[in-house]
Amino acid sequence: MGFLTLTRHEGELIKLSIDPGVDTEALLKHLLRDGITIHVGASRGSNVKIGVEAPKEVRVLRGELVIERACR
Repeated sequence: MGFLTLTRHEGELIKLSIDPGVDTEALLKHLLRDGITIHVGASRGSNVKIGVEAPKEVRVLRGELVIERACR
């Protein structure tokens, strides 16, 4: 499992996806056993800290990076 902490502003996105070429059967077993955990941390104004704990095969991206990758 990996852990990533992000700070998000109101209205911003976090996208979870699966890397291409992943053994989906093994990943599904892992997800069924451990799932994905979202930690909501401190908030300040319109900002909130969010932690995502997920298998390393699950890609966690900030919304602005999803848009940048789509433009390539």
